[in-house]
Order: sequence, then structure tokens, then C-alpha cells
Amino acid sequence: MITLTTPTMAQLAEITETLGAWQTPEWVGFLHPGDLGWHSTAGAERVAADLRCWSDAGRVLAIGMFDGDDLLRLAMAPTALGDDDLARGIAADLAGDRLLPPGAATLEARGAHALRDHLRAAGWEPGDAWTALQLDLEAPIPEARAGVDLRIAEVGPDEAEAWAAVHWSAFRGTVPSAEELRKHVDRWTGIAAGPFGRLARHLIGYDRADAPVAATTVWSAGVGRTGLIEPLGVHSDHRGRGYGREMTLAGARALRRLGAATAGVAAEQANPGALNTYLAAGFRAGAPVADLTRAAAGA
Repeated sequence: MITLTTPTMAQLAEITETLGAWQTPEWVGFLHPGDLGWHSTAGAERVAADLRCWSDAGRVLAIGMFDGDDLLRLAMAPTALGDDDLARGIAADLAGDRLLPPGAATLEARGAHALRDHLRAAGWEPGDAWTALQLDLEAPIPEARAGVDLRIAEVGPDEAEAWAAVHWSAFRGTVPSAEELRKHVDRWTGIAAGPFGRLARHLIGYDRADAPVAATTVWSAGVGRTGLIEPLGVHSDHRGRGYGREMTLAGARALRRLGAATAGVAAEQANPGALNTYLAAGFRAGAPVADLTRAAAGA
């Protein structure tokens, strides 16, 4: 019998290890321990409250995380991706408003083909498409391109402000106010000091003038598994110079040092710049997979 539960704080470590064990080299881009780590800016209590676990006879087979009220991001045990009983149970929980709020909602369930079949039959429609990309870390990692000089440093408290400023610029395209920058540094500190901090390595890249121009965080899922690059960005004033590729490769090297067998990232199909950056770094792209969306009532 499939049961749905919300884990407690005391179960976070066990849930994280279970989720990590599913990040095999056949990774299809689903929920990763690093996603829990990035979500922990709001605190570990919030992470636990936003998780949902589906189990059969005490064995966790699927883990979902709310990323906002109307987006559920899901991963399944690789052996359960075609499990029809599990798919039927999750689909029943997603019906109505028992799990998701009434109205429009989105489910990220890459690889969960049995569940996706059930939801499509129930009227869910394709949403935004994402591509999972991987780099084999047991093969030689590509070298830096000639003429692209980027000094990579691992970020600690002394570099946190520079990392936060680059990240802000990369994703918001503006210069943060002093208050905005302070809050962004506090987010970094919360991740680094939280229960997922041990999984992460934060990197920053400096150009020839020693200006911070690119930043990333990478997340381990354990030795022999797929590590995640998330997020990665180049300062808005320094794009188009090859820094994204070199930062990606720096992240891949950091994951290899952590024992990862592959480096993985999920890029939105509508963001060709991100896709091209990872392809230029030697990543292999899987087939795009669309999120599933449920329309608002009456839409």
C-alpha cells in the first residue's frame, strides 16, 4: 500500500541519503540533494515541511519537494519509474487539493513515465521543457580555451560577498543595494552553515584584472553518483567571453574531487545560452522533457 508522509527534521539526513542513492549515472534530471540544499536558505525546518515521501511497506520510493505553493519537484527510485501502483497512488494524491492547492499547478517529474502517463490521461498538459545534460567525470575533462583566463577560488566567508554579488548580477541583471547584498550573503551563509552545507562547494572565478566575473555551486550526492551544478552564472557585465564554459568545467573538477562519477545539470529548453554553455563544455544532452501542468478551474 502506498502511503504519503511529510518527513520530520530528524528524518532529513535519511531522506537526503535515499535521494542521493537515486542519482545514478543514468540520471534524468530529477530532484537532487543539491536542490534541497539550495532550498535550505529558508532553514532546514522549511525544507522538511516542503518535502513529501511516498512509501511502500516502509521503503521510500518517491520524494517530492514544494518549490513554491504550486510547483512540486519529484524524484523516484530508479527501479520504481515504471511502477504502476506507485504512479496510481501519486496521481490520486495529486487529484483535487489534497496535496496541491486548488487551481493551476505544475509537476516536475522527469523520468517518471508511468506517473506521467496517468497524469496525461487525467488531463495534465505539457509545460516548460527542460534538458538534462551530463559530463562523464571518469573521462578527461576538457581543457580551458586559449585566451580565457579565469582564476578559480573556493568560496568561504571572506569571498561570500563577491559570490553573492556575481550571482545577483547573473540572475537579476542589476546592481544590488547594500541591503539586498547583505540578505543575499545571509542566504549563502545559511546554506553553508546548514545541514546540506557539507554537500556543497562554492566557486568563484576572477578575470585577469582580478574582478569577480562568474560563480557556481556544485553539490555531491555521494561517491560514484551524479553531482549537480546549480546554480551557475556569469556577471552581466562580463558575458560573451567564455567564462561560463570555464566556470562549468571548474565545477565539474570540483565534483570529481568529491568522488562524483558524472556532473549533471538541467537547463530550460527556452534558454539556449545555458544549453550552449554546457554543450561547449562537453556535456551530453538528453531528450527534452516537459513539466506537467494542471490548468486553473474554468481556464
